[in-house]
Amino acid sequence: MLPHRITEDQTSFISKTFLIRYCEEEVEINDIVLFRAEIDVGPNYLTTEFLLEVDLMFCDLSDLGGPTAWKQNSKFYETRANFKLVQTQSYAMSRLPTGVCEFVPVNF
Repeated sequence: MLPHRITEDQTSFISKTFLIRYCEEEVEINDIVLFRAEIDVGPNYLTTEFLLEVDLMFCDLSDLGGPTAWKQNSKFYETRANFKLVQTQSYAMSRLPTGVCEFVPVNF
């Protein structure tokens, strides 16, 4: 499977990919990401709204030879995988302008 990575052009983080084999399967990813946001101190800076947006993407491996072919040569398929958006969740971060860190567990 593909490892986790940061995409500089989209200023985003992509978790490692994983294979779903059956309905309602639970997959523990355990990727931890630390973001740092810098805002100018000015009038009403404490009301600055921060949102964490998380997208769940899906790729049908049957078009690429199935899961066995993917595991054998994931680098070859990395450019051929066509991931599609399945679901999006947004989380409002409170107290961020005051310097308080938040932990946000993500479940789909």
